[in-house]
Amino acid sequence: MRFAQTWGIAVCLLAGGSSMACLAQSPDFPLSPETAKTLAAIEQARRTPADARAARRLNIKGDSAYRKGDYAAAFTAFANSYPNDPNAYAYIMAGDANWRASVQYHQRAAGKSGRDPHACVMDNSHFAADLADDLARHYAVGLALAKREKDKSFLRSNVYRRARESASCLDALAREYQAMPPSACVDLTKLRQCLGPPLLGAP
Repeated sequence: MRFAQTWGIAVCLLAGGSSMACLAQSPDFPLSPETAKTLAAIEQARRTPADARAARRLNIKGDSAYRKGDYAAAFTAFANSYPNDPNAYAYIMAGDANWRASVQYHQRAAGKSGRDPHACVMDNSHFAADLADDLARHYAVGLALAKREKDKSFLRSNVYRRARESASCLDALAREYQAMPPSACVDLTKLRQCLGPPLLGAP
């Protein structure tokens, strides 16, 4: 990393920014060992036009499920496109869909069980670690790939902009819960706020 980039990140950190938020603002997104390993594998893989077409079909399938609010199916479709032709859009949408599906699941489970609406529906036993891991596996890879792809139009898209904002917010949320005991109740309102409105509107 060049000195100017390192200095800019250092200033941001000293100003109180999180590592993920500061590095997301830099020309290069933060590369955890997991993220770096994934990117290295992507660069070494050879893909054919048929692979690219398969990935596009899966992304379209993911978009359709996402717009219907079936976030679990959307996550599966986007994640399944990775082996065919890893692309920034699929990684970012998978990260977003995964946590929307989680929120959706816990809200529905609470409704079916007839629980007190104020009762805890998700504890912190795995939340902080799962969130940090997903950020490295999905958002971080997607945002890094976006800067490496030949077509730069995605960098100017609303999906890319919103994903950067969500990643920074989710990173701060993960760090907040890392400091809490496993029994702590996860505030789903905060999680929903980080995700914001769905990235894709109705067709």
